[in-house]
Amino acid sequence: MKARVFRIAPLFLAATLLSGKEPLPVDLVKGLSSEEFAGREAAQAELLEWARKSPKSAASELVRLSKGDDDPEIRKRALQVLRALADADYLSEGQGYLGILMQEEFLEAGQEGNGKAGIRVLDVMKGSPAEKADLRRGDLIVSLDGKGWQGGGVVTEFGNTVSAKKPLVEVTLMVKRGEPDPIAVTMKLGKRPVPDLRMAGGDLGLLEDQAKERHFKEWLRQQQAE
Repeated sequence: MKARVFRIAPLFLAATLLSGKEPLPVDLVKGLSSEEFAGREAAQAELLEWARKSPKSAASELVRLSKGDDDPEIRKRALQVLRALADADYLSEGQGYLGILMQEEFLEAGQEGNGKAGIRVLDVMKGSPAEKADLRRGDLIVSLDGKGWQGGGVVTEFGNTVSAKKPLVEVTLMVKRGEPDPIAVTMKLGKRPVPDLRMAGGDLGLLEDQAKERHFKEWLRQQQAE
């Protein structure tokens, strides 16, 4: 990549100072057009860390940079930073999910159907948090974050508990997998991409990517309008 004179940054800096916002770090912006790939990558990573400290004000500056700079490499990398901010915003709200098909199973007999119960994993959906955490078909979940279950209605209780948590919350399942003693499976919840996962089919990872893309377009439109 040819070296160039960095001309547009002062314009961004002046506009930012007039708006009272923290200015873009000029040295990092320059680094986005470094002749070395490693230098461009490092500058982008540092710019993202800077933006995460104050996403709302940083986003407006990055939108202008992604549209107004005369270097396509800077525009592209500014847009990538914006996408990372949008993805974080996407995961900040919504219902958590694991991505499994399940049924309840009694572990011990009890009086009047009040025995100890668990959850049998019937299937693990492709691209789901459960798959990434190596939860497997046939696993028997006996507790969620240290809490087991008694009696019926376990699937509903389990589903409601998970859905009440936000995406990226870490949960620990105790799972029986052939051995006498259960093993711990820890994972971060994803964001439920569709209301009913049973109707999703296919690759949940693809559905999540599509949901993130829709969110990014709307989020970017809002940043541009401000």
